[in-house]
Amino acid sequence: MGRGQAPAVPIPMTLLQKEILQDIGRRHTTSQQLAKRIKLLLMANQGQSNSHIKRELDISLNTVKSWRRRWEANYDNLVSYESYLENQEVSPLDLRKRLISTLKDSPRSGAPKTITLAQEKQIIALACEPPADYQVEMADWTHEMLAKVAIAKGIVASISSRQVGRILKKQPSSAS
Repeated sequence: MGRGQAPAVPIPMTLLQKEILQDIGRRHTTSQQLAKRIKLLLMANQGQSNSHIKRELDISLNTVKSWRRRWEANYDNLVSYESYLENQEVSPLDLRKRLISTLKDSPRSGAPKTITLAQEKQIIALACEPPADYQVEMADWTHEMLAKVAIAKGIVASISSRQVGRILKKQPSSAS
């Protein structure tokens, strides 16, 4: 066994889950990311240590631990879902889809959007008007002046010049 920790406790996996994962992993249409996650889980099911899986798949130890935990957290639900196969309440394809969805990335966290699409459109419309219409004595808008006028007009409570720039950059033709 060599140096390091003893092999980790194998993660639970039914025979059907294992067969489906092996089949998905062999397909040429399977993404590399999904195939690597499947290999990780199959190795973990065999009782391979986290550090061995890390080295073998060239991924971080945290990634190995994370996917082990995620599989174990979803395992009971997967077994329950698999039991519906016997009553033909779900199809094998449904189980395959459920397994794949378990291996997909979770939604990323982040701050919720604070500027609505309607507010973005108002800012774009503002950028299309001449600055002189708003008593701004410049030939062209700057992002900073657009932000100040948008706040003054009550379009938004607050906005940075950088955010104004990002909004305008999304447009097919430059408004500023």
